[in-house]
Amino acid sequence: MNKNASKQINKSRFGRVSTKRKFSEQFISSSTCIPKDNYIIKKKKKQICSSKSGQFSDKNHLLLSNYCIGDIVWAKMGKYPVWPGIIVNDPDENIFFKKNSTLMLHLYFCNDLQKRSWIKENQIFEFAGRKKVVTQFPKLITQISRSKLKIKWNKAVDEAESLAVITKNDRIKAYFDNTILPMNSDKTTKKLQKKNRELKNSPKTQRTKICSFHIQKNNENEHPRILIPELCKQFYISGWVTGTGGGISIKYNGHIYIAPSGVQKERIQSEDIFVQDMNGIDLEVPPKEKLLNKSQCTPIFICVYNERNAGAVIHTHSPEVVKLSLLNPENEVRIKGLEMIKGIFNDELDRFYNNDEDVIVPIIENSKFERDLVHTFHKTLKKYPASSAILVRNHGMYVWGKDWKSAKTQCECYDYCFNILIFQKTHLIQISEHNK
Repeated sequence: MNKNASKQINKSRFGRVSTKRKFSEQFISSSTCIPKDNYIIKKKKKQICSSKSGQFSDKNHLLLSNYCIGDIVWAKMGKYPVWPGIIVNDPDENIFFKKNSTLMLHLYFCNDLQKRSWIKENQIFEFAGRKKVVTQFPKLITQISRSKLKIKWNKAVDEAESLAVITKNDRIKAYFDNTILPMNSDKTTKKLQKKNRELKNSPKTQRTKICSFHIQKNNENEHPRILIPELCKQFYISGWVTGTGGGISIKYNGHIYIAPSGVQKERIQSEDIFVQDMNGIDLEVPPKEKLLNKSQCTPIFICVYNERNAGAVIHTHSPEVVKLSLLNPENEVRIKGLEMIKGIFNDELDRFYNNDEDVIVPIIENSKFERDLVHTFHKTLKKYPASSAILVRNHGMYVWGKDWKSAKTQCECYDYCFNILIFQKTHLIQISEHNK
């Protein structure tokens, strides 16, 4: 191969060289019945998402985008001709879409030397055959008039059409399991294959291989990636998570979503959230360039999930909690005679308290690191089976509930009650018997 040819192969039309394998010409040619121009792949409101086996399930995930991993689409970027591709995970960031000022999708371009790129959603549209796209883009014929580009473009469309006629499950399984191998054996492709095998066999890749998530537009506000930034902003305004302190975790579809540590909580973005399983294995992580760390509260979050089967855990640095722990040298706080008690849940009786009942909240001593609190936290959970909160003296409070709404409501009720208790203690006021 001469130098010019070599340069042509390595030259990127757009995007970067992917670590994913190119689709096989053998596979393309094996599709005997390929409709050329008489179909369109329509976007579906209800999409499906990936799992570790490359299969899809529509049970547990919500969608923010109209597109999903494995969708075949057209992409139009700048002066380049419209080109077919498939939506896949970014092998570096382990996500297939991200949203800053605009929604971006990660696309693998068909028959383009394994190039990939992040593309705005408004530059992507439904895949259709040759005639329809030529009608939609009259200048396309002129753009691909050069013989080499025309051959390359036609082959890309052939590849996309071949993939379009098989089920998404088969398409994604073939892509993620790398069962479709390239036919040509040029050095560039061989290097990519070798690199992909190394990535596939590395422990880190196995841990974070499948990290795509979906957020449905009709229910997007209930997804942890939307909720956590929103709640952290509210908690910041309430004075609960100032100075980068505090944290929140939400269990969703068996996965644990956790806010990052040591960041301005009111500025957390959706992509900053960590996702792990109950065994502590990371499934999704923020972009590497952000240099974010998972919350230091994570071991305590997991302890509560295991012991109380909670759906969400909130950790605050509320000034009211710290004040109360200073005024109360005992190892527990007793709340009684207040109406807001009715918003606090009794984990042992599996019901909310009545306003004539006493609520006992344990207090544990602080430690240098949050992870050192886990043993004491676990013992306290066993000792106080009814409690849905634990105070850490001179530090803050952990509150949990069956879901984020319950945890947030109780957090507000506890903070209200603690404020009243501080007033009582500082003014030496006793609750009268008829108010009990």
